Amino acid sequence: MRWPLRSQIMFPMACVMLATVVASSGLNAWFAGRQAIGRIQSQLRDISGTLVATSFPLTDSVLKNMRGLSGAEFVVVNRSGQITATSRSDWADVLPSARLTEHRGETLQFDRHLTIGGESYFWAALALQRAFALRQGAVLHVLYPVASYQQAWWEAVLPPLAAGLVGLTMMGILSFVIASRVTRPIHRLCEQVGRIACGQFVPVATPKRDDEVRDLSLAISSMSEMLSRYEVRVRQNERLRTLGRLGGGFAHQIRNAATGCRLALDLHRRSCPVAADASLKIAYQQLDLMEDFLGRFLALGKFQSGPAVPVDLVDIVQRVLPLVQPKARHLGVELSWNPPDSKPRILGHPDGMVQVLVNLMLNAIEAAAARQTPAAIDPPVARVSIHIEPMHQNGFLKIHVWDTGAGPAEHVRDTLFEALVSEKPDGVGLGLFLAREVVEHDGGKIAWTRQNELTCFTVELPAADTE
Repeated sequence: MRWPLRSQIMFPMACVMLATVVASSGLNAWFAGRQAIGRIQSQLRDISGTLVATSFPLTDSVLKNMRGLSGAEFVVVNRSGQITATSRSDWADVLPSARLTEHRGETLQFDRHLTIGGESYFWAALALQRAFALRQGAVLHVLYPVASYQQAWWEAVLPPLAAGLVGLTMMGILSFVIASRVTRPIHRLCEQVGRIACGQFVPVATPKRDDEVRDLSLAISSMSEMLSRYEVRVRQNERLRTLGRLGGGFAHQIRNAATGCRLALDLHRRSCPVAADASLKIAYQQLDLMEDFLGRFLALGKFQSGPAVPVDLVDIVQRVLPLVQPKARHLGVELSWNPPDSKPRILGHPDGMVQVLVNLMLNAIEAAAARQTPAAIDPPVARVSIHIEPMHQNGFLKIHVWDTGAGPAEHVRDTLFEALVSEKPDGVGLGLFLAREVVEHDGGKIAWTRQNELTCFTVELPAADTE
């Protein structure tokens, strides 16, 4: 049987509070009732004792005054049953004279009832102690209305009972509020855990109140974030594994074709020797770059190129520019490069850095050519520029590749450096992924920003120590 947490909290508290309030209210009511009755009886005893022992005659006016002070009715009856004085002049014909001749002695005890005119009274009788009254056998009858007696009792009992009921109600409401404050966040956490189980890794709203529920929310949010990263990594690894299986044979075929192309170029150079053929040199460099890329593709991020060495960034850029200039001229894109006065060096791998910059430059050239130059760019021409930023205090160098293109599409901006992510119709989605792998393998970072109608890809790498 399901027993909700709210019931587990409220039921024991309600039982304890109910027992406590009932017990305390009952005891208070009982003591209050006894005190009220005792106070009435004590007052009547004092007044009756005064009347019994007084030396002045007990007349109707005296008894009426005593009635105003005590709320009781007083009747004086002689031995023959004749009423000599009363606080109620209308009782002369209705008083049961036969019973009024009885009396119990010297003490006032309300242990008998008497009904007069349809109204019930507590009745007690006392013998008068004056000499004249003793000779006549006069008796003072004290009658206290039962309704007044009960009203006084209820007036004494009701306040503690009402206070107990109010306290019980307030404690019940407080218990419900406390239970709701605990169970409501738990219900939200339960729903969130269910969404996480369905693959919706959305962070949990953190409660403002610093308690155990907040700690649980933070733990679930941390778990959701960790599972999200884990799922992304698993999917990425699965894509890479699938790509490795399907593309391995294809990459080998390309490598074989590149080898055949290199042999054809060697034969051409032997049969048609040229002193300085720049185009032939670029063709060899492109073949080297293709073979290096295919090697990295087959390795799928497993670098085995040895430790990082000092690399001259200016030399790397000088090697990259001839490889990308033919495509830039073909697409009508202007390349801008102003080498720095110094020789900035980084710790990395030369071939990997050539591959990274070639990929970034080619992407920038294609993006700049695909978009008409914004009016904000002066002069209005498709342009790609590369800039090396001097060393920062943190010991890193930055390489910026700017272009006048429209920037990455909205649907790929957050996953631009992941495998198999591309906005190009004929793109594979490996260029930026492998570029990120190379940069991170060398201890650096790669990112992109959009500023003033320009797109900037930034590579940050550790600078080599300068002597």
